[in-house]
Order: sequence, then structure tokens, then C-alpha cells
Amino acid sequence: MTQPATISADYTLRPSELASVLALLVEARQPCIVWGPPGAAKSMIAQQVAASASRQYVDVRALLLDPVDLRGIPWRDGADRTRWAPPAFLPPSDDPGRWLINLEELPSAVPMVQAALYQLVLDRKVGEYELPEGASLIACGNRETDRGVVHRMPTPLASRFVHLEIRVDAEDWLVWGAANGIAPEVLFFITYEPDLLHVFDPKSTERAFPTPRTWEFASNIVKHLNGLGPEAERALFRGTVGEAAAVEFAAFLKVWRELPHPRAIVTDPENADIPKNASALMALCGALYKLASDVNFDAIVTYAQRLRREVGESLVGACVRREPALQRSPGFIRWAAAKTQ
Repeated sequence: MTQPATISADYTLRPSELASVLALLVEARQPCIVWGPPGAAKSMIAQQVAASASRQYVDVRALLLDPVDLRGIPWRDGADRTRWAPPAFLPPSDDPGRWLINLEELPSAVPMVQAALYQLVLDRKVGEYELPEGASLIACGNRETDRGVVHRMPTPLASRFVHLEIRVDAEDWLVWGAANGIAPEVLFFITYEPDLLHVFDPKSTERAFPTPRTWEFASNIVKHLNGLGPEAERALFRGTVGEAAAVEFAAFLKVWRELPHPRAIVTDPENADIPKNASALMALCGALYKLASDVNFDAIVTYAQRLRREVGESLVGACVRREPALQRSPGFIRWAAAKTQ
């Protein structure tokens, strides 16, 4: 008997792809669940989708619910009949607005709570309560292999969702980071070491590890560093992104701080020295990125044209991701034209 062919394909989605797919499902009012490792920005993407669609975002922590929380508290009406007061975390049934309700950490909820969600997810109602017309339901959660508090999802509930899985993508994260104020030191370190954006080993006993979320923490810390010694810095970053990433990031910061001031390059971009050490060059590019403005961008592009092609493109690309208006500068126009030749 012929065995069916095994299908092997990658169906995971980059954050930018996930946002587009999620937006489509939300508008279609099709419940879906986003699976992924800790710190992969699942919730943040859901919030961005809600904001882009002008929907009110509701974060419902399924992990913290009891089964009775969904149906609400019983009360007696004027006819001596029992009614149910729906929970305040769900929008009123007659609300005319647009809502996105995210059942956060759904796989971590106890089986009885997951069972209580059957009707809400499929029929958009629970007991006497019904979701308003403008509401959409999604869920997020970690996978069973992620070593979190996860209960196997009952098949009747799983069959009510479209299942999506996120994958961490350094290029996507760098675009997001440039637009959302991530520290240049972190952006250019990840440009240089993209494999360190997300390193998660469920078998590891280390408490901290690199994820998009923890690198955002590191960015916030970098912005407030003031006079800490190198040992204290390494300990701080170890507690944020784990030991291996902390050692490399601390070494990168040391190179960054010892570089000549980038204003010397902006002053004479055609003759300024180019560091031979790869770490120093990436650190210098990060410093130029931090300095870039419409006043000096032509000089930065001139310097970038003297670098290795991939490094120069990384520098110029990072600058215009952070400030798209720089694409109208004469230097960028010349640079873009030269690329096409």
C-alpha cells in the first residue's frame, strides 16, 4: 500500500505577515489563536492590529479566570426569574463600537475555563450574553514545548480557531525598532548579531534569555546607563538577555564608547578613517545612525558609499527606516540611483 507523501513546509509567519493575516481575520470576525515562544511580540502585534483598525483593545487574561467569571453573577429580576449579570471585561451587547478581544494566555487557562469558552468562541455568546456586532475574538499563547504553564487545548475548542504561529525575524524587528525608539546601540548590535535576537532553549535553566521583549528592556536600560562599572553592567544585561548575549553586548558597547566622535566623519566624510574591525565598524554605523538628520544625511551617505556594500546599505537603510523623510535628500537620491546602475 502506498504511503501518503510527507509534507514539509514552514508555515510560521514573520511579525509583518502575521499582522496582515490577523487584520484580515479580525475584519472577518473569524476567531484565531496565535502560538509562539515567550517574548515574541504576539500581544504587541494584536494591539497594533486593533489600533490600525480603530478598534478598542480588550486584554482578557484567560489564565486568571474561573469558569463562572464568563457567565457572570446571578441576580433576580422583577418577575422573580434568575438573570446573569455579564462580566465588565466584555463589551455590552448593544455597544455600537468596534472591539478586539484578546484571550491572552488561553492555553495556560485550566481546562474548565477553556471548556467554558466553547460557546463564546463559536457562537459569540455565553449564557444570556452575546458579543456586540462589532467585536472580534482572538487568542494568544505559548506552545506546549515552551516550558510554560500550558494545558493541552481540548479538541472542541481547538477546532473553533484558525491556528497561526509566529516566528521571530530580525529584519522585521529592526524596522519596528527604528520606528519605535529602540536605542541605536541595540539596533546595530542586532544588525551585527541577528541570531541573538531570540535564543530560547526550553531545556535551559537560565532565567533570562534574548527575545524581542527582553531586547526592548535592554534598550530602556541603555538609555539610562550612567556611570556603572563594567562588572555591574554585565550583571545587569545578564539579568535581562542572559549570560551569552550579555557578554557579547557588553563587548560591543565597549567598542562603541571608544570610537572617535562621529561628527568628525560628518565633517569630512570623504577622508575619514574606516575601522578595520567589524565590531567597531558596526558600532560606528550605529553612532552615525543616532546622529543622522536632514542637515548631515548627505555626508553620512557619502561615507556609507565608501563602506562595503552590505554595511553601507545597512546604515542608510536604518536611517531612512527611522526617518522616511530622509529619502528626499539629494544624497539619498544619488545613492539610490547609483544602486540601480
